[in-house]
Amino acid sequence: MALPASGQISVSDILTEGGQSAPFSNVSFENLEGGLEFTINTNSPSYPTGPAPHALSEWYSYDHSAAGLYYWDLSDDIKWDAATDKPLQSTTEDFSISLWIRPQWAATDLNLTIFDLTPSGTTSTANRFFLLYDYGLNRFVARYRSNSVNFDRQWALHDNNSVTGTGSSSANRWTGANRGNTNADGFVHLLLSYDASQTNASNAFQIYWNSSELTSQATANSGTRVSMTLDEVTFCGNDNNTAGSRIADYMYMHMWDQVTLNPNLSSMYNSGTPTSAADAGYTTNLIFGDTSTSVPSVNDPDDSGNYDFAAANGQSLASL
Repeated sequence: MALPASGQISVSDILTEGGQSAPFSNVSFENLEGGLEFTINTNSPSYPTGPAPHALSEWYSYDHSAAGLYYWDLSDDIKWDAATDKPLQSTTEDFSISLWIRPQWAATDLNLTIFDLTPSGTTSTANRFFLLYDYGLNRFVARYRSNSVNFDRQWALHDNNSVTGTGSSSANRWTGANRGNTNADGFVHLLLSYDASQTNASNAFQIYWNSSELTSQATANSGTRVSMTLDEVTFCGNDNNTAGSRIADYMYMHMWDQVTLNPNLSSMYNSGTPTSAADAGYTTNLIFGDTSTSVPSVNDPDDSGNYDFAAANGQSLASL
């Protein structure tokens, strides 16, 4: 388990995280940072690298067992199915999803289904829950679609430029050449939260870009909702339209059966460093997680054990 991202930590906490055993004595900050007490794992999302003066705070979020960061290098969809705890099993169940995405697509008029929750084994579009990037309108569309009726909220990226950084004109589309505000590796953290208790779609959906909310709404539709059976999740496309796939990089995807607010929102953003739900301490009501370091085999469980891997469609993983 990684060291906490804030609060009180001690030298003994650091040594224990580094695999050392008590009793501890005559340990200096300089020796710790110099790797003389144990070899620092530079795969950790955070580790001390600065010159003197040394401080305990430089060890926040250090994870001695961390592997390197891996991402899906996608030009087609990937999917998991056979969910035991299905998302949105009733019209009263909340939902949220967190993921990191790096656009690689060119400036052409093709939408991207960022994720899609559907019933397995159907190509019908009548019952779905998804997040779409509509290229033509340069907006996100979050939609609960049941019995072919839409309950959704939409946000134009250019109307939220202070958060997205993609530009203030509708012509400033989100592309590989215009990624907007990203972390050091060019990834954007998106978190979509859905509050089922809200009858107005404007209040039901919130979307966050790098932990900052997009507040300027383009439109919303508050149609009737009915219960659905959604046991398949697809990223970078959908089962209904191959034109819903784009060239994009994905990593650290997670879903929960609850609304996500701070401090969990900030913990998943983690100051721009992708992290797992386990390392962020946000595993309550977790129903999906993917931090793959290799392409899973068919029927391998996701990190939560709730879904089975279904198809890679020839897609691969790469390391940063």
